[in-house]
Amino acid sequence: MHELDHAIKKICHWHPNCVLDLFFGSNRTVELKRVEDAQIQIPEHRTDKIWRVREGEKEGALLLEAITEPDQRDFDKIELKNVATRINLKIPVVTVLVYLQRGRYATFPEGYEDEIGGLTTKHVFSRILLWEHAERIRSGELKELAPFLALFEDEPGIEVLQTENRLIEGVADTEQRMELKAVAAIVAARKFSEELIRQYLNLEITMIRETTIFSEWLTQSRGEGKLEGKNTLLLKLLEKKFGRLSSELKSAVEKLDAEQLDDLAMDIFDFNNIEDLRIRLHISAMSAATV
Repeated sequence: MHELDHAIKKICHWHPNCVLDLFFGSNRTVELKRVEDAQIQIPEHRTDKIWRVREGEKEGALLLEAITEPDQRDFDKIELKNVATRINLKIPVVTVLVYLQRGRYATFPEGYEDEIGGLTTKHVFSRILLWEHAERIRSGELKELAPFLALFEDEPGIEVLQTENRLIEGVADTEQRMELKAVAAIVAARKFSEELIRQYLNLEITMIRETTIFSEWLTQSRGEGKLEGKNTLLLKLLEKKFGRLSSELKSAVEKLDAEQLDDLAMDIFDFNNIEDLRIRLHISAMSAATV
């Protein structure tokens, strides 16, 4: 499910106000103050997004956890992230669970309870079921979340891709439209063939060549799940963007695990030059050494 995790992270990175509208409504009084670096704040446990927010004079933080497959066994880790963030930032922290798809699941837990001899401790988080906001997305109120419409139906028709394309075309910024279509292609690859995705998202017109390669990489890595395949295709992607890589950089990429490869692939378009890549690989190597 790495591709869905990365997709929601990118939407949160590009369009935080859209996600805040999802949480609080378009007339919200909560405002984004700044984004916290989750990996620096909590290096032992990855978190999807931490936003420092303000409501009037009250300041706090929102900790976003995107969930594709509900599993209460993960909630102790989520609770730990909440506590660690609160201790680190020294402000109130609210954890928001965002379930991305209904799928085959009947329940979508919002917490858990510990009980001993009739005494209990309850751990309850805020919860968003994204598909319940489909009409807000389709109406254009939350158009930046359009790439996830394909997840809301077990067998979506091509009209879903058409709707996604129409909504994304309504985003004013050209670069953001391109990035949103890339995310839409990644998500849609779970439900549609590559040919349909290209046709109805107009990828051949709007997407840069790197994104086409990136889509190919995601399709193969999702279907095969082979580390070697991910390495090979990511190296092709990097060389397409930066030219021939040194043996040192190639070696650094080959040492990345599957999750690190996924993260790097999603962030590559944010790199301005080869030095950004070099720094990122150095950070990944240091992180792996401390685990």
